[in-house]
Parts: sequence; C-alpha cells; structure tokens
Amino acid sequence: ETLRSIGRSKDPFPAGLDDADVTACLHSPRSLRRHAPPPCHALYLTPVTTMADTAVSSSPRELAQAPSEDPLDRPDFDVTAYINRLFPTEESLSGLDPLVASLQHRISRVDAGILASVRQQSRVGGRARADLAAARADVAALCARVAAIRSQAAASEALVQHICRDIRRLDAAKRHLTATISSLRRLGMLMAALDALQAAVERGDYAEAGNLLEAVQALAAHFAAYAHVPRVAELRGRLGALETSARGRALREFEALGEALPPPATLERLRACCGLVAALGYQVRDELIDAVCRRETGVYTQIFGITGETARLERTVNRYKWLLKRLDARREVWAVFPPAWHVTQLLCVMFCNITKTALAEILDLKSGELESQVDALVKAVEATNIFEAEMARRFEPPTPAGGGGAERAPSPGPRARSEDDGMRDDAAPAREVRERYERAALERRAAAERGASPDRVAAREDAASAAVARTRFRGAISPVFAPYLGAYVAAVERDLAWGLDRMLAGESWEALAPGTPLLRSADELVEAVRGELRDCCARVGRGAVLRDLARAFARTYSAYAARLLARVPRVAGGGGGGSTIAVARPGPPPTAVDGQAPGEAARLALILATAERCGEMVAQLARAVANRLEPPDLAAGLEAELEAGPGADFAALVAACHAALVAGVEARLDVALAAAARLDWAAMDGAGDQSEYVGTARGALLEAGAALGPVLPPNHLRFFSDKLLAAFAQRLADNVFRARRYSEMGSQQARLDVEVIKHAFVDMAREGGMESAALAAYAQAVGVELGRAQSVLKVVGAPREALVDTFFELMPEALPSEFQRIVDLKGLRRTELQSVLEEFNRRLGRAHFPAPTEEAAASASVPADNDGVLGIARRTITFGQLGAGERGGGATPGRTAQEMAARFKLNPNVQAARASAAAASDSMRETMGRTLGAMKSLRFMQREG
Repeated sequence: ETLRSIGRSKDPFPAGLDDADVTACLHSPRSLRRHAPPPCHALYLTPVTTMADTAVSSSPRELAQAPSEDPLDRPDFDVTAYINRLFPTEESLSGLDPLVASLQHRISRVDAGILASVRQQSRVGGRARADLAAARADVAALCARVAAIRSQAAASEALVQHICRDIRRLDAAKRHLTATISSLRRLGMLMAALDALQAAVERGDYAEAGNLLEAVQALAAHFAAYAHVPRVAELRGRLGALETSARGRALREFEALGEALPPPATLERLRACCGLVAALGYQVRDELIDAVCRRETGVYTQIFGITGETARLERTVNRYKWLLKRLDARREVWAVFPPAWHVTQLLCVMFCNITKTALAEILDLKSGELESQVDALVKAVEATNIFEAEMARRFEPPTPAGGGGAERAPSPGPRARSEDDGMRDDAAPAREVRERYERAALERRAAAERGASPDRVAAREDAASAAVARTRFRGAISPVFAPYLGAYVAAVERDLAWGLDRMLAGESWEALAPGTPLLRSADELVEAVRGELRDCCARVGRGAVLRDLARAFARTYSAYAARLLARVPRVAGGGGGGSTIAVARPGPPPTAVDGQAPGEAARLALILATAERCGEMVAQLARAVANRLEPPDLAAGLEAELEAGPGADFAALVAACHAALVAGVEARLDVALAAAARLDWAAMDGAGDQSEYVGTARGALLEAGAALGPVLPPNHLRFFSDKLLAAFAQRLADNVFRARRYSEMGSQQARLDVEVIKHAFVDMAREGGMESAALAAYAQAVGVELGRAQSVLKVVGAPREALVDTFFELMPEALPSEFQRIVDLKGLRRTELQSVLEEFNRRLGRAHFPAPTEEAAASASVPADNDGVLGIARRTITFGQLGAGERGGGATPGRTAQEMAARFKLNPNVQAARASAAAASDSMRETMGRTLGAMKSLRFMQREG
C-alpha cells in the first residue's frame, strides 16, 4: 500500500519540503504516503532484494568518487518502470517489506553523509576567509617596500648626476682640445705639403709630385667641413691652382712625343708623369689618353682617306697592317702607361670606329662598281675578319672552361653586339668611352669632386678598367660590309651556273665509278657547293650572307634538276609525276616513249639515282648551313625552304624517271601483246611450248632487270617493278578480252604463256639483284596481279557443263557482265548459250538471262577498250526478243528488257547502257588503282624501314 501511494505522485519529494521534512518522510510511512505519487495501473510487484541490497551497501564517498550503476542514480530514472521491473506480478509483492527496510536503511546512511558534508564545509569556509585576510596583508606590505625602493633610487640618481657633472665637462674639453691639436697639425702638414708640391712641380720631379699630391688630397679631405674658414679656403684655392699647373705640365710633356722613339730618360719621365696624372683624377687621365689616341689616329687619317689609291677595297688590309705595325713599333711608348689604363685597347677602339666610318663611305661611293670588284670586296671582308680576330686575341679575355667553347671563325654583321657601347659612335674619344662604362656600372649619382673617399675612387678605377677590358672587337668593323654582300652572292651563283653548264657539256652519262651510281656532274656540283660554303664561312662570314648563299645553292640545285629533267623522255599523259620544274630544253624535246635504246634505260636509272642522291645532299646542305649560322635564329625556316624548293624538284625528277622507265619497258611489252592479239586462239588444236610473243616479252623484262639492277637503289628497283607489273597486268587483261574467241586448247596455251610471263617478271627482279625476302613478296604480288588473267582463261577453257561452276569458283567477286564477256569468248551456240545462261541465273537466284540476238552476237566480237580493267564489263549488252517468263505468260520485249536491265543495273537503252558500263568501269578502275597504290606504298615503306 505504501509503494502504491508512492506511485500516485510524479515527484515523491515536492519542492516545498526542506531537509527535515525529507528526513521525516523517509522515516515515517505516513509522511511517505502523504507525498506519494499517483497509483500505477496494472502494477505488479515482485521481491527483488539483491539489487536493493547492493545499492544500499555503497557509501556516499564511494558514490561520489565512482560512477554508480544503480538505476536509482540515473538522471532519467522512471519510478513506474523501475517498480514494474521489481514486482512484475502480485506474487512478487511478498518481498515488499524487505525492500522497504533496505531502502530506509540506505536513506539513513545517505542522510548521515549529507550532514557530515555540511559540517565539513562550514569548517573549510572559515579557514579560507582567514587565508584571504593574510594574503591581503602581505600585498600591502610589499607595496610599501616598493615605494621605499623607488624613493631611494631617485635619491641615488640625483647623487650620481651631481658627481659626474664635472667629469663630463672635462671629457668634452679633452675631445675638443684633441681635435683642435690634430687639425692644427694637419693644417701645418698641409701647408708644408703644398710648399713641397709646388717645388716638385716647378722642378719637374713628377714622381715626387704625384706622391705629394696624393698626400695633399688626403689632408685636404679632412678640411672639407671647414671650407668657410678663410685660411682653409685659401689653402684649398692654392691646391686647385697647383693641380691646374700640374695638369698643364703633364699634358705638355706628352705633347712632345713625336714619331721618333724617345730616349729612355724621357720615357722614364713620362712614366712618372703618368703617376702624377693618376693622382690628378680620372678626368685628367681620360683627357690625356684621348689626346694620345687622337694624335695617333690623326696620322692614320692623313695616310688613309676615302678617296685615292688608299681608298681601294683591295688595299683595306693595309689599314690593318698599319695599326699592327704601329702597335709593335711603339711598344716602349705604350709601356709608359699603366696597364689598368688600357691605352692600346682604347686606341684600337678609336681606330675601329674611324675605319668603319671610312669604309662605309667608300662602299657607298663604289656601290655601283661592286659587281665587277667582288674579289676586292671579299678580300676586304676577309682582312677585316682576320683583324678583328687578332684584336680579340690580344685584348678580349679568354673564354672560361665550360663557358661555351672557343669562338668560331670570324664573321661580319651578326657578330656585332649592342653591349659594346664604345663602338656606337664612329669617332667617340677614349674619355667618352671610359666615362660611359663608369657611369653605367658604378656612378649612379655624382660624387663631390674632392669629397670622394680613396676607397670609392679605387673602386671606380677598378670598375672602369674591367669595363674597358670587356670591349668586344668581333663585329667592330665587319657589319659595314653586310648591305653590300649581295654582289658576292650573285657572283657565286653566276660561277656555279657557268660551272654547271661546263659540267653538263662534258657529262659522259655514265656512272662515276663501278658501284657508285652517280653522274660525274652531280659529284662536281656537290664539291663546288662545298667549296663555296667553306670559303664563305672562312673568309666572308656566317651571318645573313651565309643564309643568302644557301638560297643561291638551292637555286643552282633546282637548275640542275631542270637540266636533268630535260634529258628524260616525255611520257604521254604527264608521266612526270606532277613535276612543277620549269624546263628549258635546248633542243627538240623527246617525244612520247615508244621504245628505248639499249643504253637509254641505264641512263634514266642513273639520272634517277643521281636525283635521289642530290635530294639527300640538299637536306644535308640545309642542316650544315643551319649549324653554321650566327646567330642561330637566322636558320628558322631554312630547312623547310630548301626542302620545298630543290628537294621537291628532285622528287619530281625521280617520279619522271620512274614513269619514263616504266613506259619504255611497256612499249616493248606492247609489241609482244600486239603479236598475241594477232594469234587465232580459236583455231588452235593443241597446246605446247610457249608462244613466240612470250619470248619477246621475256627478253624485254630480263634486259630491263640487267640494265636497271646495278644502278637503281633497292627501294626504287622494287617500286619500278611494282609499277611495271600493275601496268602490264591491266594491259594483259585487256588483251585477253580483245580476242574474238578461245578454243579449249587456245585458252590452255594462253594460260601457259601467262605462267611463263609470271616467271619472267620474277626473273627480272632476280636479275636486278632484289633481295630474297623482297623477291618472295614480289613473286606473291606477281601471282596475284597476273593470276586474274589466268582465272579468266581457265573459265573460258572450262567445258560448257562446268562453265558456271568454274566461274563462281575462280571469279567469285566478278560482275554478271563479266560472265557475259566470258560467254562471248567461249563462242557457244544459241542453244548452248541459253542453257548456260539459265544455269547462271539459277545460281544467282533470279530470272532467266536473255539469249543474245544477232546484233548482240555481232557486238560481242568488238574488241574491248584499251583502258578497260579486269572484272569490269566494257562491252555493250544488247537484248533482243525474250522468251516467255517462268509462268509461261507472254511478256513484251520492252518490259522484259527493262526488268533484266534493272536486275543488272543497266539502262534498257543501248547507248545509255554503254555509258553506264563505261562509268562503272572507270570508277572501279580508279578504286582498284588507289588500293593497289596504297598496298605498294605500304610495301615500299616497309622495305625502307
């Protein structure tokens, strides 16, 4: 009953109860009933004492320290579910009293723990308040001590300031006194040095004057801040006057230099004077160097002008010889100047600028005469390149190891570099050249004339020296010739054209040597081109002129290809493979090939091999020129340009030679085929040895193989053999259908003849030296090409009863019109023909084939067109009156003819049928030709690979 009362309330301990009420409720069943939850419906209780005893046995400290697994401690505790789980049935209520006792015991223990915790917390709070009060007292004491320390520090600082005041005053007085004494001593030294400097300058002791001047300048630098002091200003003015006087004396000493070599004493005085000039500063130094260089080049300009004998191009080398002799003859004079000044190098720079200007004026005046003075122009360019190389060897620093290798042979125009600013102005003095380098490298802002420190002056001197040492001499003069070298290229092209005429005039049209299928003229032309290429690279240059010369070589090769093409007989229908070479034939042009002389085939094969070799030489020439061009970007597009020019011309020449060779052998084979066409194949009553025309064809093939094999390259021999085989196979097929009729023995004899011709083609390739692997492939191709004619002959020679079966067995892909032509060659009677056609139609599964009328029989005897192809009907099929249909009904001739024409895809009109058959033949022939060409090209490429 008590538990049921607990179940009636949602909260067994309402919020309005205090701790005493809770304790009373736990110990009083009546109070528990007063605050019990509402009753539970269908509540069944059972005694479960194990879980309750386990929960009550835990102490409050253990419950606080470890997580409890008791359901009563869970935050989502459900009273109803918990009681239902303990007492599921009425019988289980027997354990209710023990459970209540356990819960009361547990409640008492929890209450005791709560009271103990409350008492303990009260004691801890008092202790914490006492600790906080003690901490506050300590902080207050600490603040008081900090304030005392601060006051003591302030008093100490005031005492120190009072003690050190006199010490600072004495220290400042000492520094000022020391500076005053040092300045007075330096002032005295400066005055004494100025007196000594003036005396040294007046007596000409330049070595002593130079040393004194450096000392005076160093002393004067200390008084730069006292320029407003009258005495200091007076001394600085005196120093400037002495420097001006020393400058004038030094320049006058060097002006006394004449053409004769001075005595050693004078050279020694000049060397000492250089020391004085160096102390005076780089402006005076550059003025002196400029004066010396202008005096030397003045002598040069008086000797070599732009008019007269010295202005001739062939005497350009004398200009360079004069400078080299001048440098060697006055070596002692140049040794007077310090090496860091680079006097001789600056003299050469000025000489190059003056010479470049003079040569430009000379070339401009003689531009109209250069075509007749090409040799002089080349000599001038060569001398200039040699001079530039010599100057580079003397003055340019060596290329570091691994830094790109040595310089190549000297070349004109493209070798000039913009980095050599000293070469830009034609008559720039040495002072301007040096100042340009100095300002560009170091002097970003101007320094005071006297305020620069010795370290900065030394750094500036080193930078200027390094800049002058980097001067480039290659391309200093030679670019002036670049606009005028077109005359040289034109002269080389004229010489090659003249040499080409001479070579072809003396050509023997035989191989250069056994095993070397090459014309002598081609070998001589290649050597001439190589010589001109070497000459241009060694003497003229490797810039734009070399590229222009390569184009001249290309035009010469194209002219050679045209001259060789003029020796190739023309073939009907173009034959030249689409050649675009403009040929100027000197004599009457060769006519269409009707036959070839015994040596004509070998000559054509030699021209073909020469054309292929020349095409390879053109490609090698393009690569060689591209590797030599400077700068390399000049070679952009050159190889493609040469390939599209002479390369294409020689390729067209090769195609023309192939066409002429095939046409020549075809002409001899046509003679044999014409003899075969005159034979009466229907009258033959037996088959024996080969026919007479076969011997003619075999002889022509073997002669061609023997003549072309030693000359033609293997790939071209195979290409020629394939091309000849394709052409002959088509002609043989046309020749088979050209006969009126074949008897059984006649068709057998024709098959034997074709078999012999097949072996003749293979023997031709073997005679030409074709390799075994290629020969086996070619023999297979011969069997395929000529086997079609054999198939037609086998069908023609088959008995009438087996004619249709043989046709479908040997010619499964042939058209119905082809069967009509074979029937015509068979020469069957009307009744036999009707039965054969019925059998043929039955095999095809369609209506009866019409029997030919007399008109059709007459038309069957007309020879086929020469350009027909095997497997394509070219004869006209004329349909006459047709018999009754399969149902026995009488069909009109027109209707039956239309149905038959529809089945055979022919027009009932005779002329339209002929046109339709011709169009179909042309289309099929083109398709087969393209397929055959693709197969041959594939085999050709496989052989090359």
